[in-house]
Amino acid sequence: MTPSRLPAYAWAAPASLFGLVLAMLALRHGQIRLRAGIVEAHGRAIAWLLRTATLVPGGAAALTLGHVVVATSAEALEATRAHERVHVRQYERWGPFFVPAYLLASAWALARGRHVYFDNPFEREAFASARSMPRGVERRSPKRATEAQRHRAGA
Repeated sequence: MTPSRLPAYAWAAPASLFGLVLAMLALRHGQIRLRAGIVEAHGRAIAWLLRTATLVPGGAAALTLGHVVVATSAEALEATRAHERVHVRQYERWGPFFVPAYLLASAWALARGRHVYFDNPFEREAFASARSMPRGVERRSPKRATEAQRHRAGA
């Protein structure tokens, strides 16, 4: 980390601290590493949490909390890296307001009869910027994505 990046790390620090607590679950039966200034972790306990304790039906392949990305496996980290890096940049912009803004954006999508995940503007930015829109999901996401589409998205 260079001194010029310090404000971005400080602004995202509250979420990063929570992410580090989750990443510690990988100390046993998993792996933690630092890659390009971002902590990446995966392991059995994290995989279980991402499959069972997320708001995304069917679970998530990865989750970003500030400058920490946790995932179900090393393969999931690799497959979602570009997408999750967009979320890191979003945390750098929004800081402690990212999670409330994300949840409000999902609620707004739901209130408009849209998909809570695919029509969330933060996710749309991540898919577009990472050029990682999953196969089978239109760029203009449908009101209801099928279970197979959510699974392919890593959601």
